[in-house]
Amino acid sequence: METNISEYEIKDLFPGQEFSFTKKISLSDVDMFAKLTGDNSPIHMESGFARERGFKDRVVHGGLLVGCISHLIGTRFPGKNPIIQTLEVKFFHPAYIGDTLKIHSIVDQISESVATVILKLAITNMGTGQVLLKSKIQVGFTK
Repeated sequence: METNISEYEIKDLFPGQEFSFTKKISLSDVDMFAKLTGDNSPIHMESGFARERGFKDRVVHGGLLVGCISHLIGTRFPGKNPIIQTLEVKFFHPAYIGDTLKIHSIVDQISESVATVILKLAITNMGTGQVLLKSKIQVGFTK
């Protein structure tokens, strides 16, 4: 569990501010996500099934990638004080077990009067350079 949770407040943020972190997707990440959510679709759990459908191996759950967004918002940037209000996600390429991902966000808009921030985010496969997803997130501040 994350012990160091950032505590950015809306007044600390500015348009163009960036934050990123990397995450290597492990076999246990995918298996635990499937167990937690009940999504044990063979595209995620069976290499042969995934290969028969044109993928190089088991496809990481899109929800696991969205979980990386939640991790960024809730613990790293902004951290303790916000809550996700809206989340738009567009997927472009699959992620696979063993991939190292860069989760990169940029502050797009700030509205202090209603205590909200719009972030733009991309998740990129560090090995291939492919952008796996892009997202736009509206974050409300709780204090």
